[in-house]
Amino acid sequence: TTACADFVRVRDGYCTEPGCAGSSFDSDLDHVTEYDHTNPTQGGDTSSENLNAKCRFGHLHKTFGDWIDVQYRDDDGHLVTEYRTPEGVVIPGDAETLEDFFPNLRRIRYEQPPQAPPTPRVITGDDAPPPTNRLANKHARRRAERARNKKQRLTDQADPPPF
Repeated sequence: TTACADFVRVRDGYCTEPGCAGSSFDSDLDHVTEYDHTNPTQGGDTSSENLNAKCRFGHLHKTFGDWIDVQYRDDDGHLVTEYRTPEGVVIPGDAETLEDFFPNLRRIRYEQPPQAPPTPRVITGDDAPPPTNRLANKHARRRAERARNKKQRLTDQADPPPF
């Protein structure tokens, strides 16, 4: 909705790509976890927690490149965005968003309005599995990478390094 888009732009304040200072109001809104049109239960909902602002270059960089971004709330309720390069380097997102100036923004969540379930796909003939394509493979790889990163992050939180 327009309200959700405006909220995400106000919350982020600027492009979430590391090192970019472009205004979020001049940016595209990007699904952090891509919406899977063939299997909507895989995730990628259109909600404020799954959207962030990216400048056009950053959005194209993520969409057609091999960078993976992850967005989650830490234990203190701050929205954290991390990027992983194709080489495996983790780049933490900016340390603050406009939520730090306006803490009540953390209480607001916009969820996708309920919709009719998708029409089931009928497979005829030999009931062959649906064809795979490069985009589906890319989304599957990103889902696996995000799951691995989340597991590692939870392990690191449970067992902090000694000081």
